[in-house]
This record gives sequence, C-alpha cells and structure tokens, in this order.
Amino acid sequence: MPTLNWIGKEAVVKHHKEVPFRLLEPVPELSCGDSASGNLIVQGDNLHALKALLPRYAGQVKCIYIDPPYNTGNEGWVYNDNVNDPKIKKWLGQVVGKESEDLTRHDKWLCMMYPRLKLLKKLLAEDGSMVISIGYHEVFNLMPLLNELFSTKQLSCVTVQTSGGKPSGSFNYQHEFLIFILPAEFEPNPMNFTGGKERTPFEGLTLATFDKTQRPNQTYPIFINLETSTLHSVGESLQERKKNGTYNNDLSEFEYNFSEAPEGTVAIWPITSKGKQCVWRLTSNRLLNDWEKGYIKITPNRQKDSLNKFSIQYLPEGVIKKIEKGELKVSGKEATSPTLTFGENKTVGSEIPTIWLEKEFFSVKGTTLLNDIFSKKVFNYPKPLALITEILRALTSQNDIILDSFAGSGSTGHATLDLNKLDDGAREFILIEMEDYAETVTAERIKMVINGFADIEGTGGSFDYYTLGAPMFTDQGHLNEQAGAAKIRAYVYYTETKQRLTPGPSPEERGEENVHFLGKHHDTAYYFYYEPERITSLDHAFLATIKTRAEQYVIYADNCLLTQEYLTGRHIIFKKIPRDISRF
Repeated sequence: MPTLNWIGKEAVVKHHKEVPFRLLEPVPELSCGDSASGNLIVQGDNLHALKALLPRYAGQVKCIYIDPPYNTGNEGWVYNDNVNDPKIKKWLGQVVGKESEDLTRHDKWLCMMYPRLKLLKKLLAEDGSMVISIGYHEVFNLMPLLNELFSTKQLSCVTVQTSGGKPSGSFNYQHEFLIFILPAEFEPNPMNFTGGKERTPFEGLTLATFDKTQRPNQTYPIFINLETSTLHSVGESLQERKKNGTYNNDLSEFEYNFSEAPEGTVAIWPITSKGKQCVWRLTSNRLLNDWEKGYIKITPNRQKDSLNKFSIQYLPEGVIKKIEKGELKVSGKEATSPTLTFGENKTVGSEIPTIWLEKEFFSVKGTTLLNDIFSKKVFNYPKPLALITEILRALTSQNDIILDSFAGSGSTGHATLDLNKLDDGAREFILIEMEDYAETVTAERIKMVINGFADIEGTGGSFDYYTLGAPMFTDQGHLNEQAGAAKIRAYVYYTETKQRLTPGPSPEERGEENVHFLGKHHDTAYYFYYEPERITSLDHAFLATIKTRAEQYVIYADNCLLTQEYLTGRHIIFKKIPRDISRF
C-alpha cells in the first residue's frame, strides 16, 4: 500500500522522540473530589502531555477519541513544535493559509498531526480502539496516513449529519466524518441510536454468496415434520452423494429434489427469497447439533409462492457467545421444540453503521447543552454529548481507560461519567487541553457534571488536575532531581521495557532485599542505583544485595568499579546515570 508523502514529512517522522519528557505537576486546588478515581485533566501542549503519560499509560488506553482542528482555513491554530528542518521553520513563521488554493496549510496540518498520532499509538492498548472526528478538508489526507500508521487495524470512515447545511462554494455541507480504527476481530457493543432496529437473535440459514459448486457439503435437504413443524432429519449432502456414487454428473447440474422427503415430512432446500439456489450456512452435522442445543428455529414460510414450506433460522456465533457469557438472557424453550426463546429480551445489531443521521448528533445540540450548563456561551462548536456517548457505548467496557487529547469543552469526560452512572461502570478519562479554558471550561464543566447542574442530578466521581512541569533532564543533561525518585524510576523502567512500573509490594516483600530493584521483564532484572545525596557505584558490595534470579541484569549507577570481563561473565550490563538513560 503506497504511503502518504508531503513536504516536511522527513522532519517529523521521528519528532516524537525529540520531544522532551516532562513531568506532570498536580494542581490540588483545581482538582475535584477523591484523587483515587484515576480521572485526569491535563493542561498543556498535547504533544508534551502525551509523552508525559507514556511511563504510566503506555499500552493501557482502551479507547481514544480526538477532535483535532479541521483545518478549514478559518482557524487560528498554530503548529508550534520546535522542528529543526529549515522548510518547517519557514512554515512555522507564517500564518496558516486561508485561501483554498494554498495547499501549504495541508502539509503543515499533517506535520502537526503525525507525531501526535505516533504517541497516541504508543498509548493505545493492543485491543484498543480509536476514533477521530474530521471534516472534508483533511479526511482524504488523514485516511492514507492512518493506513500507514495502523496497517493491521480495521479502518472505516463513518458519515455523520451534523446540521441542516453549511454552504461552501457550490456545495451545501451537512456532514462530517468519524474515522474508526479498530482491532481486526473487534466486536462493538450495541448502540442506542445507530445499532439497528430490535430484532430476534435468529438469522436466516441460507447463504446466498455461495452455490452448490463451491460448497457441496453445505448443499443438502432438511426434512421438517409436517405435523409438529420440527426437525425430522437431514438428507445427504451433494458432496456425500458425489463421494458414494449416488450422483455422478457435474455439480452445476444437480437438481434440488423436493419429492425425496420421508413420509410425513417436507424437504427444505437452500433457496433465497428471490428463488436463487444457494447453500446453507451450516453443515448437516452442525445443524443437527445446534438443533439439539436450541439454536435452530423453524417457522412456516410467509412467502406463499416459495417452494420451501418452512423458513429455517439459526443463531450466529456472536449471539451464542453472548448467551454463554450471560449477556443475552434466555427465557425458556418453545413448547414443542428445543428452540430457545428470548421473550422481550431481543438483540440489536452491534455492527457500526457507516451513516449516522440522528438529530441528537447535530452540532447545535452540543452548543445548547453547554450553554445550559454555564448559563451563557463559553465555547464554540462543542461536540454533541450524544455523539461521544454512542462512540464510547459501542467501543468501551466498564473498566476501560478513555483518552481525549484535544479535549475542548470536555464532552468526552462528560460522556464517560454519564455512562458510568448508567451501568455502574468504573471507566477512567484522561483529558488534555492546551488552552487557558482547560481550567475555566473543561474542568469546570466536569465539576458541574459530577456535582449536578440546573435540574440535572450529578453523576458523582472526581478528577485530578495537572499541568506540565519541568523536563526530566536539565539543559546540561543531568537528571532533574526535583522530579523525585518515584517518577525517575518509572521513567527509567519504561524506557528499558516499554512497560508501566506498576505500584505493588516493596522489594523486601517480593523477596528482593535491594531497594533499588525496579522489576523483572523477559528474564532481565533491572536496578536503578540512584541516591540524590551521594555518588553510587556498582561494586561487589552492591551485587551481594541482589537476590532476584535472572538470565541478565541491567544495573544503573553513577560509576562502575567492576571490570568489563567480570560483568560480561555474569551477564550484567552497566549503564551510567544519566548518560545512558534513554530519551524516548
């Protein structure tokens, strides 16, 4: 698949590695409630904030939603990253072009997005999902860029009607887009607005996309007892007839014989509602097993001109899994057959439609709600709450971490709290906003949602407010000791293993007397021998305190008093503080 190229791409491909790692500084007076909730609001450049989140959240975020600048030509956003390429420097000194012919603004937008997407990818869990709101101005650039970055994922562009229309040139634009990035085998949850109409979980057994020549093993008659309307038996498949010699002609010439049914039964062959011959979705053995389990439903055919007197339905694998997990409640069985019944408990389609037309998703809904919360206008074009809620409903479970790095007015945090209240969930949100309204709008909105506003009952919950602090390293390349040992240790462990240093038992409780032990990963034990008050040395005395058995040891210290030959013989790698601490 060809990759997307633009002027300046070479300068930003690895720019996320050049961004300094900065600490997150708590601001207690702007936080709300119990700090143990896990919810965060971070004020600061999202590129730096995303980098700061890596040691704690790399590979942990299950759902990312972002609403980046649409780059319409009428926006005031400025790409202010310190990129050293001369071409980028020249662009950074200019205002984003407002004329539609000035394509340099598209290059500049891609340069802004690329390093942020790289960091978001690092934060996203392996089985996590990502959704991006975007307008027509950049959707055609963004899709190939995402194909390059997320080549193993499902990518689909959903059209959302957002208003009655916005004239632009010769066109009246009534829509925006949502780009979904999902794992290959992802199964969304049913959605309230766009999950399809309620229907029984049974689906038609015919498979119209194949014929008897392609799947002769799925071409066979099903015999239905006329008196009880239940399954009597199945006949030989076309493949079996070919194998035992009862049919010797070409597969394409095989005729569906409705007269071969045993006495008191009727034969049902795989034929579509339009009369096209096809095959069954299940082999005959699977059909018989599923009948005994109650997964097959037989009803009189309402299509009077059909050669089949009965319709046969089955439960797909996804529905069976929901039954086994208790997500779809079975109310009993039919009176005269083993077929399962579901009463009023019907299932809805969980696939995500590619066109969303509900008025609850119109942009004006977001504006009206925010005005009601603040009793005045405080923000332009906030995302409708229902839109974000449906995205999160489809993609998240009760304990997932949700990230929005272009948080704006805080709709994503609001939707997360609403969903938690609805299903007693414990989802956590991380909101990043660089503008000053992070305090006055984003955080203030979340506080009012938690505590209640107007006549709306509060959801409960809490969040911690952070700003971006000093870099981990000083301009002279030394460790910033103001960071504290815990944050430095977490940083070092992440740079070595790309794993989060999770809080847990002390080294002594884990059977490791050395308090400088970080953890063990892939049979390598990591030690960070760091003490701000004195110079540390890797020597025989330090090695004597190590109790953890491992194939290899990585040990950080200020100095090493052991020979390289000695270290090599004992599978020890020495790394000097701070010279050998990686900048990720």
